[in-house]
Amino acid sequence: MLLVIEHSDVAPLGTLGPILMDHAHRLKVVRLSRGEPLPRDLDDVDGLIVCGGPQSANDTTPVMQRGLELIREAHGRSLPVLGICLGAQMLAKALGGEVGALDPGENGGGPEIGWDLVRLTPAGREDPLFTGIGWTAPQFHWHGEQVTKLPPGARALASSARTKVQAFGVGLRSYGLQYHPEVDERGIQRLLVDGAREMQQHKISADSILTQTRTHLATFERSAQRLFASWTLYVAPSDRKNPGVARDLVH
Repeated sequence: MLLVIEHSDVAPLGTLGPILMDHAHRLKVVRLSRGEPLPRDLDDVDGLIVCGGPQSANDTTPVMQRGLELIREAHGRSLPVLGICLGAQMLAKALGGEVGALDPGENGGGPEIGWDLVRLTPAGREDPLFTGIGWTAPQFHWHGEQVTKLPPGARALASSARTKVQAFGVGLRSYGLQYHPEVDERGIQRLLVDGAREMQQHKISADSILTQTRTHLATFERSAQRLFASWTLYVAPSDRKNPGVARDLVH
């Protein structure tokens, strides 16, 4: 069973869910925004996926601290761990990295919202997670913080103009993605409605993002499907549900 932690109703597992189930995974989804509690332990858990949300990995709330503990425990057991956006920042924080404000952009700062190119590093080009994916690809973003210091031993796998760490790996089975490969067109529209005030504050055009979405969506969805299939095949194959043992994985 894969444990999925969702921090927000507008940042769910998205398109990753059906791919996981197609590869014979069972999912247990904990929706924190609806008051559902985190589990006491990782018994019967074969992997952990931590989704995005408006919280900060630097929050001192009991829920955030418990989430960081679960990530550390899963990584320590060599269970597959995938963090997306906030989840990536939590993964870095849990394993000894640092999270801070996003670097200022051309407009003097603010969140990174919308489309931008993400480029694989030399390490990313060789990583099996990105097999068959272009070295430069348009990705969808919505974040105001970033990983400012990677955990010890981590590999930087991708970057963008404003965000130095767009993807990273730690060990054989823990990966963080700052961007949002799990969203579809409907999810993007929902984010634009939910985040309208934030976009207005930073003078970000929803119409411009929707226009870019129509341009990039087909390529983006193909890359996301390939990425998630690679995660299930190389990092979290359903026929290797053996907690604490990472076998036959080569980077």
